[in-house]
Amino acid sequence: MDSRRRPAGFLTQANALLRKNLCLQKRNLKTNIGITIFPILICVLLLVLQNIINNELDKPKYNCGCACVDTDMYGTCRKRECGVQYSTLEQVWSCAIPSPPRWPALIQVPQPQFRAVRTVSQPFDDLPDPSCRDSLSCPASVLITGKDRGFAESVAGGLFPVFAPTLNVTDYLDALSRIVVGSDTIPGYTQLVEPAFSSSDTLYLLQPQCVPFLSQTISYNARGIPLQLNIQCVEGVLLWRESTSVINDELLKGYIQRGGKTNEFIAGYDFLSSTEYGLGINVWYNSTYGGKTAFSFIAALRVPRLVNAVSNAYLKYIRGPGMEVLLEYVKDMPKVGTSYRFDLSSLISPLFFTWIVELLFPVMLTYLVYEKQQKLKIMMKMQGLKDGPYWMISYGYFFVLSVVYMTFFVIFGSLIGLNFFRVNNYGIQIVFFFVYINLQIAFAFFVASFFSSVKIATVIGYIYVFGSGLLGAFLFRFFIEDINFSRKLLA
Repeated sequence: MDSRRRPAGFLTQANALLRKNLCLQKRNLKTNIGITIFPILICVLLLVLQNIINNELDKPKYNCGCACVDTDMYGTCRKRECGVQYSTLEQVWSCAIPSPPRWPALIQVPQPQFRAVRTVSQPFDDLPDPSCRDSLSCPASVLITGKDRGFAESVAGGLFPVFAPTLNVTDYLDALSRIVVGSDTIPGYTQLVEPAFSSSDTLYLLQPQCVPFLSQTISYNARGIPLQLNIQCVEGVLLWRESTSVINDELLKGYIQRGGKTNEFIAGYDFLSSTEYGLGINVWYNSTYGGKTAFSFIAALRVPRLVNAVSNAYLKYIRGPGMEVLLEYVKDMPKVGTSYRFDLSSLISPLFFTWIVELLFPVMLTYLVYEKQQKLKIMMKMQGLKDGPYWMISYGYFFVLSVVYMTFFVIFGSLIGLNFFRVNNYGIQIVFFFVYINLQIAFAFFVASFFSSVKIATVIGYIYVFGSGLLGAFLFRFFIEDINFSRKLLA
């Protein structure tokens, strides 16, 4: 047999396919250029938006507040001072605070309209009547339980010390450290400013029984910061429950996201097996005030006073009313002056960059399905083409396209200063993108076998890109970051 009539070898077929693809891509040169420079356009857009945001944040209303403290005879300012005392709540976070202010330790008190009352789902007789919500006069309730009811109720009876008229209210830190005061404001994520004192909101003085003179307004100056303390007395009610499961059920039914009406308690205490010889407790508190999400800082919850109150009550019960452990104040660490900065690329990176990296998937899928729809692969096989050269050349083209695409993305993103690329090790990025590129190409080959129409494949491809990005950013991310979620399910 004539050797010239033998079927073409693997390399010959691969060479022919490569030339065919090069000719095809040469015709689609503008499309290929558009695909490869698309990441550059996105990076430029991010840079422009970042500069607009930075220019807005550089305005005086976002910088530490300043005031003129000395003027000459013509009214010209000779000396300006900047500090917390001249700042609004929005400005104070950028101020240098070498000695942060001390704030009384508060507890989180439910808002008057949400305090626990008797309802159909919570028909306990000792809960307040719902009519108190009309006048916003409902007491604030605390649930208690333990193995020894008599001991638990005796100790819990001292949770809210009676306000003594002899207290020196001019030293508000000392006065508020000896009683239990709370607020219904949302706590901040630092202790530099206590939100309860930064506005005209009410401070709730928790007492076993209220008398008229306990509700009053006190003006005070704390290290140059003028304070207006609107104090309102609220009755603190202790409610016994037979077990922790009853308390869990009652707290859950009153939770705002449970459905129905909110029925909120201050806290719950389980005294376990506490006796005169030792105190051991579990404390329930509403951690949702901490704002624990993937997109915000975790607030400093008002829990220390809850622990201190029961510790004080136990010590007074054992050693007498003259013994106490004072929690005088809470404060933050000193800080230097800072500027507001909003890193747009880091904020949107989990979703936005996922979409950008995955945008090549519909391109590859459409290419493969197009050749199937136009019967190009069948015609080439009829001429003796084997599967090996076809898949190798297709894989090689997609790999080169992906490498060029990601190289432009990483290099240009780094040059314009996107932290998403600069703060992460480039070696790890290279390994990650290399593995991901190969997995995406293999996945495109797999999915292409299920389609024979380019239009349907294109629609499904883009639905997958946007759907997978949204699910990853807003659903699966929380499962991965939750330390209590099963690692086996993630694997």
